[in-house]
Amino acid sequence: MTLYYCGWNGCGQVKGHPIVISTPTVVAVDGSIESVSCSWSVLSVATRKSLSMTGFVGNQHGVSKQITLGDGSNAVHVSSCLNHSLIVNDKGKCFDYNLETDTLRPLPKFTSAEYTDEEADTLDDTIVRVSCSDYSNLALTKSGKVFTIPSPISLPKLVVTNVSCGNEHCLLVTQCGSVFTWGNGSRGQLGHGDLEPEESPRIVDALAGVAVSQISAGAWHSAVVTSSGDLYTWGWGSDGQLGIKEEDGEGNEHPAKRRKQKIDSQLLVVEEREEKFRGTVQAFPLPVETPADVEQVSCGSRHTLVLLVDGTIFGCGWNAYGQLACSPDVCTRSPELRKILLPDSNTRISRIQCGGWSSCFFL
Repeated sequence: MTLYYCGWNGCGQVKGHPIVISTPTVVAVDGSIESVSCSWSVLSVATRKSLSMTGFVGNQHGVSKQITLGDGSNAVHVSSCLNHSLIVNDKGKCFDYNLETDTLRPLPKFTSAEYTDEEADTLDDTIVRVSCSDYSNLALTKSGKVFTIPSPISLPKLVVTNVSCGNEHCLLVTQCGSVFTWGNGSRGQLGHGDLEPEESPRIVDALAGVAVSQISAGAWHSAVVTSSGDLYTWGWGSDGQLGIKEEDGEGNEHPAKRRKQKIDSQLLVVEEREEKFRGTVQAFPLPVETPADVEQVSCGSRHTLVLLVDGTIFGCGWNAYGQLACSPDVCTRSPELRKILLPDSNTRISRIQCGGWSSCFFL
């Protein structure tokens, strides 16, 4: 498997390349890739042979650190944010790696702390997935239970299949395709039609009756893919990261925009108190037009990537560091989905992964 990287390289995530990488470049990896996570300051790659953190590590720029878990196990999933990384090994245990101090510690077992004796005997509490931000740390077990480490989240009779952390909000999706969000809603990123926060997971009513198969939380926006390949986005759209056209090719308003205007209470175009957060807020999910059915979506800080079933990639949003795989001199932002081409255009893309200001592609 080949890994391509583009976007912000100011912390030396990819050695030997400039701060702005606008042409996707190959990243050397050791073995078959299990998991990749890109934060603002580090590129984390877990393979069947090794786990590496490259970038700003131990308060030093351009460091490539090989992480050994110490119990003979291998990392199968990793999630990195500004200050730390969460790691899951092949035994279902969770580790925390402090990027500032370059220290690794195994987390005490927390997944069975609140179970009854009967539940402990029947539920598989091994961890399979983690997601972290500077404000949240989530863990998902094989039996579909979610923890805000170390505390369990109460979701009676629901089996969760995926979790995702944004800067200040979180998403989860259940086995039956329902989406729940919680956290800060000041930029509409929760999808509930308002800007209010939610302390605990609340179902996104606008997606009721739609089976969602995949989720992704950006810094202040959210995206989901349905089982039928449709894409929905919502939240902060300052740089076009929602990918929603305001007009069609003939100058008419986009149908989704007309539907939005029918509900005055949900028409939320606001100016934030802070200048840096000015922009359009879309507080409930709207469909995004795509050339073909969507297989995967991934959200960065202010950009979004989609992988279509035909293997093509499209992106929208902020491109100040080339995270849309084109020069910022050509395009600093794209409010609509634009096609992304890789140097090896004859090879089918199997997966995409956004970092805050970067993008990764798996061949």
